Amino acid sequence: MRTPSLAALLLLAACGKPLLYAEVEIPSAVVQVPQQPFDPITNTDLCANPQVAGNLCSQTVIKYDLGQDYRDLVKDAVAIDVRLNRLAIALTAAPGVLDFGHVAKVRILAVDAATPPNAIELAHYVRDPADPNPAEIMVGTRSTVNLGAYIQAGTIDLRAELETDPGGLPGFTADVTGDFYLLVTVDWGKKAGIL
Repeated sequence: MRTPSLAALLLLAACGKPLLYAEVEIPSAVVQVPQQPFDPITNTDLCANPQVAGNLCSQTVIKYDLGQDYRDLVKDAVAIDVRLNRLAIALTAAPGVLDFGHVAKVRILAVDAATPPNAIELAHYVRDPADPNPAEIMVGTRSTVNLGAYIQAGTIDLRAELETDPGGLPGFTADVTGDFYLLVTVDWGKKAGIL
């Protein structure tokens, strides 16, 4: 077994990485928020910039706890690269709502929990004329936005902004599934108590 030279270790440290580290890559980390409630959208919920004049808007914050399934990785990480692969909103229960036919547009944004106004769009959905009454909305993306800076205590807040036709939409619940890409750098020396 070779022992790394002092020069090599100093060079590694100069690159901003721990002297002993491990990188764990998870191409698809699926986290589901079951029975996420969405508030009713009524005639008072006017859009600031509607896709179509008269449309109504509402927003819901969805909290993804990556630490719940990947706590050991997240708590010892010195760097986390997180990207959203795709997000699905599947209707589970809503009196009077059979599908998402009245939903014209959905935007998914990453929210900085410390400063909620700071948000960045990750993906959006626009109603497809070929499938006007979906029971599930799939927002697919290969986002280049690193969400590592948006993680607070292992949790990422995503905001779903829904725009509906002028009639609005009753409240409903949905299973909201996020598929994330993770690249976690762990300080192995610190974790093992070596350094």
